[in-house]
Amino acid sequence: MSDTVHISGLVVSCVAELEGEVIPALAQIPGCELHTKTDDGKLVVTLERESQQSTSDAMDAIAAIEGVLNTALAYHRVEQL
Repeated sequence: MSDTVHISGLVVSCVAELEGEVIPALAQIPGCELHTKTDDGKLVVTLERESQQSTSDAMDAIAAIEGVLNTALAYHRVEQL
């Protein structure tokens, strides 16, 4: 078990017509939480993960969701537990 938590803020751009499939897929990724969305397919999410590698793996999983066009890291912070 890690004594840190990596908190990341992401902007996920998706095909607006596929948002209904993208959002439930995001919910299946541990530590991923949707905060808001726009009408043009932009989703603001946070990730809470135990390591930088785990964060990168989760970002790769998000990028692999059908309908996701881009995943941009907007914020990253490491907190000691």
